[in-house]
Amino acid sequence: MNKLLVSNIINLDSGNYNLEFNTKKSILNINGNVNVYIINSKIEELTINLEDNSTLNIYKYNELLNNNVFIEIFENNNTEMNFNGTFTNTEDVSLNINNYIKGNNNKSNINIRSISNKNYSKIIINVDIDKHTINNIALEDLKGINNGGFISIEPNIKCKSNEVTANHLTTIGILDKDSINYLMSKNISENKAKELLIKGFINSNMDEYMKKILGGE
Repeated sequence: MNKLLVSNIINLDSGNYNLEFNTKKSILNINGNVNVYIINSKIEELTINLEDNSTLNIYKYNELLNNNVFIEIFENNNTEMNFNGTFTNTEDVSLNINNYIKGNNNKSNINIRSISNKNYSKIIINVDIDKHTINNIALEDLKGINNGGFISIEPNIKCKSNEVTANHLTTIGILDKDSINYLMSKNISENKAKELLIKGFINSNMDEYMKKILGGE
């Protein structure tokens, strides 16, 4: 795992990278097969450019998101982009992702998990697919839990081409009372039961490396 301190612009070739940002705005240029991990970052504006024939798996986790985050992702030809983001909040925050697909044979898969412990969190995901493009796939899986706060989710896929596969799934709910009661029947306290359910919700969006970092194993 390569740990990098990121300033304004960074070029990433094939590999695994744990990124720490020392600036609120940054640009990532992706060339090859890249896994990126961003943990408890204060970055506010992030631009990601995928070179042709590149794959990006990005895992972004904020234990307590306390700022508004704006992310732009650009795909041209023969790329695959998997964005997996999880955050909790105790104050008003927003996450806005704009994914632009400009060419052919691309895949966009955006998965977000949000837990609002207090106040308001807003999630806006836009995937924009250019006209005259073919064989593109756009998927959105956005889930939120109101745990004392409020969540708003806006999933948008703008297809300017007929030759595209697109689907989005959005759910907002609360911690499952039956699951809490079941865990409490096993002599687990109510607070601990909620903690376990939240941890499982968070880990559902992370790979094995992130689960270890976040104490999921």
